[in-house]
Amino acid sequence: MSSQNSIEGANSTPFSRGSAYEKLVGETSTRLSATALSYLPLATYTSESRILDSACGPGIVSKLLLSPSPEYVSVPGLPINPPPQVTGIDLSEPMIQQYKANAAALGWSRSESYVQDSQDLARFTDATFDAVVMSLGIFMLGDAIAGAKEMHRVLKPGGHAVVTTWKTRRPQDIMSRVAQTIRPDGAGAKAMDMDPKWLTSEHLATVMAAGGFKSESTSLYEAEPNWKHGSLGDLLEALSSPMWTAQFCKGWSEEEKARWTGEVTRQLTEEEKATCTLEMVAHICVAQKEC
Repeated sequence: MSSQNSIEGANSTPFSRGSAYEKLVGETSTRLSATALSYLPLATYTSESRILDSACGPGIVSKLLLSPSPEYVSVPGLPINPPPQVTGIDLSEPMIQQYKANAAALGWSRSESYVQDSQDLARFTDATFDAVVMSLGIFMLGDAIAGAKEMHRVLKPGGHAVVTTWKTRRPQDIMSRVAQTIRPDGAGAKAMDMDPKWLTSEHLATVMAAGGFKSESTSLYEAEPNWKHGSLGDLLEALSSPMWTAQFCKGWSEEEKARWTGEVTRQLTEEEKATCTLEMVAHICVAQKEC
């Protein structure tokens, strides 16, 4: 398996610096975030605008807003020029450390970041931001409605919240089936299960409505930010990463672990092997705060 350093070294573009995770998942988070951002009125933002990258992780959304996009992303208006003020928050201190490292390496003079719970934005006053973006974070909150209420509170009147969640996750389905095959009586197959309600756009819209966003000012979309890899070997390596197996294979014997990649190969369809692509479908909710 490749180490994080070797993965980063294989792709030396500034956008991908520190993006071992994105390499593993075929840049799916960047593809989804770019699509989500395309629904914002990007051309209206100026150097006076403020955007909150909530549950920011290492700064995937912030990179799209502030740095030149990679070749597989083409969204008019990205990056925003002149750059707005972008604030990244995440509950994970290591993620914020990575965010700060990216900001320093890529020269984000218009960014700041904090360790902060996305469902408690007390750090920020009412009507602070022109946009709040939470990509693949809302289903991780202990109280998603509280998170939606806080988004609504810190948005300026007329501002937009953009939130994403999954509809289908083929990689997770494959890994769950592999774990079930190797350990039929084990709990590993459920390691990355989501509450099924979060796989529906209806639940996402309900949460945003409970947060104060009116249904007539809320729109729902779908995106297909698939895992895409250059070869079958790369795909198998990604699906066999310790990032995933550490969750699915807890307590397994070395013999059981050794079966993982072979079972993954058997789960792939012929089309998936040929295209080195796994389907991912996401929901995107765009909600505007009333003026």
